[in-house]
Amino acid sequence: MPKSKRIKLTDIRIAIAKECLIYEDYSKKTITRITKAYLGQLKKDFKDIEHWRYNKPPTVSANATKVQFEIEKLKKEWHI
Repeated sequence: MPKSKRIKLTDIRIAIAKECLIYEDYSKKTITRITKAYLGQLKKDFKDIEHWRYNKPPTVSANATKVQFEIEKLKKEWHI
């Protein structure tokens, strides 16, 4: 079985931020729900997340804050 490419946590956060922009819902609850769905699917697909190899996973609050930052960056980039 070929070794899969590791996925960066930042890439996951950007994908979550894009979904939040589509749904126009930026709440911590929604961010957490989407994050859990993404991570659950990645686990089913046997993907390795690069950021978590050596460190503890981020807390819900820290993740929501970082996703909010990505949302703001996307809003500026897309002129929303």
